[in-house]
Formats: sequence, structure tokens, C-alpha cells
Amino acid sequence: MFATQGASQPTQATGRVEWIDIHVHLVGGRGSLQDYQAAIRGALGAMEESGIRKMVVMPPPQIYGNPGNHEYDSFAEVLKRYPTRFAFLGGGGSLNPMLQAANGTEVSNDLRREFEDKANEILQRGALGFGEITAHHLSHVPGHPYESVAADHPLLLLLVDIAGRNNALIDFHFDLVTEEMKAPEWLSSPPNPRLFRPNLAAFERLLEHNRKAKIVWAHAGSDMLGNWTIELSRRLLVRHPNLYMSLRLAPGRAPQNHPLSRDNEIRPGWLQLLRDFPDRFVIGGDQFFVSPSVRGGGPGVEFSQRAPMNRERTRVFLAALPADLSRKIALENAIRLYRLKD
Repeated sequence: MFATQGASQPTQATGRVEWIDIHVHLVGGRGSLQDYQAAIRGALGAMEESGIRKMVVMPPPQIYGNPGNHEYDSFAEVLKRYPTRFAFLGGGGSLNPMLQAANGTEVSNDLRREFEDKANEILQRGALGFGEITAHHLSHVPGHPYESVAADHPLLLLLVDIAGRNNALIDFHFDLVTEEMKAPEWLSSPPNPRLFRPNLAAFERLLEHNRKAKIVWAHAGSDMLGNWTIELSRRLLVRHPNLYMSLRLAPGRAPQNHPLSRDNEIRPGWLQLLRDFPDRFVIGGDQFFVSPSVRGGGPGVEFSQRAPMNRERTRVFLAALPADLSRKIALENAIRLYRLKD
């Protein structure tokens, strides 16, 4: 049992649940108004308020030409001032645009070399791995790109090999489609297509390609298209020992697949899944923190307004778990998987 001092259960003194968030974004603005230090101050305040021990920060999965594009080097040096509170991933603003632009299956040697050089540079600069990378990313609001490539794209297979060689991981956003389906009415089309085609088989080929590469499938629980069921998670976790899942406790569009019921109780099927795979889940809140220098709206600003709710739902979820399981999912799995140090 792990219900010892420092466990992730609420304490009588604080009433808080301690946890690590392995999926966080910063919005620092552009040009002369860029101020990631202010965004980090906002993150530190939320950490103190909510009992978050550490955060892993990464750029969102971007495409060429999107306003506000940025990469890990926009914030990494500032994060390094707080080595006990932050770590980072890279590639969302460099590798991912290269991937999305190379949508075909043919990749030139020059592009492969450029991609590999950038990936190696990211690791050399202190990143724990690559993120946020996507093969299928829905557009939810204006300015939020729709992105789609084959999950077994040659550049993704190359990235998996690089991760495997370097004991690194990949934070992977992947909106799952198990069979051909029409886009739900709540999704704007364009930019989203009107018809989604199956992508699960290619994802499994990616997982099989190099078992040394750890792939963390982002946003488990907040399913958007209704395909990411408990049963499918179980099947993939059995088949693929290098697959991990990060839980986002924000509501998705398929409440039947969410870990929490409307009464904020953990659904029995989810509890059994977590008990059967206690070492394969971490918390990835998908929190956005925006610098006050940022003017106007945009996806990051809109998503940042949901962060307090996400933190509260995470607290409720972790507090409802058995103490030993809560500590693993809240803290221990992240420390082991991401090789985090105090």
C-alpha cells in the first residue's frame, strides 16, 4: 500500500491532492510583447493552489503558417530557473509542422535528415521527449487547426526510432476513428472533414514499430468521437506494452467513455481498468496558462479558461481512487516514466 505520508490522498491539514501534470501549455504572446515568465508565474500560482508538484510543459501540435507558432525554445530557458517544478518536451512547433506538411508517404532523404537533426537537437537541449505530436487532431474553435496524417507515416516511424534509442517518450494526440463515420454536428466543416476514415490500424503499426519507444496517448477519458472506449483501451494496453495513457478529466463529447459519472463517482469499468493496468496511466490536464501580455482571444486564451475546472475534476478523481492506485497515477508513474527529479 502507498497510503503513507505524502500520498496523493487529501490531507486533513490541506484538503488537497498532490499530483504531477505531464501535459501543460504556455501562451506567452508574440513579438515584443512575448512574456513566458508571466505565463509561468500563472502556472506556479495554480500549482501552489492545487497541490501540483510538477508540470511537464510542451508546445501544442502546430502547422506552418498558424499565428502564434512557437517551440520549446520560447520557454525552456525560463523553465530551467525552476528545475524542481518544471520539465519540458519539444517538437510541437517544429517536428509536427514538418510532419503535417509531408502528408504523403514519400519522404526525401533531405527531409528525413532535417527531421532527425531537429529531434536530436531537442533532446540535446534537455527535453525529456517529443510533444505534442499528432496524427489526427480535431479543430474545435477558430484558429485551432485540423491535422491529419497516417499514424504510421515514415516521419513518425523515424521519431519512434529516435525515441527508442534515447529512452525518450512521445506525447501523442490522436483522435481515434475505429470505422468510417460522419463528422458530428458540433464540429465545423471545414476545417474538419465531413467524413472521418478509420485510423486505428495505422496507430497499432506505430506502436509495434519499436517497443523501446514509450508513447503516451494524450487525453484519455475526454473522448471526442465516441470511439475510445474502456474495452478498446484494455485491448490496446494488453497488445502494446509501450503504450501509456494520460488522463484528461475535462468533459469530452462522449460522456459514456469518461472516468467520472455525472455524480462525480468513478465508473466501475474505469476503476477496474486502472486496477488492471496501474502502471500505465498518468495525469495530463491539458492546462493552458496565458501571459497577461496576450491581447484578444484565440484558442489558447479560450482553453485557459477551462483550466480551473480541469484541476478541480482531477482532484475529485484522484481523491475517489483507492490510496495506492491514486498515488501511482498522481505521482509515481509520472516520476518513473518521465524520469523526473526533485
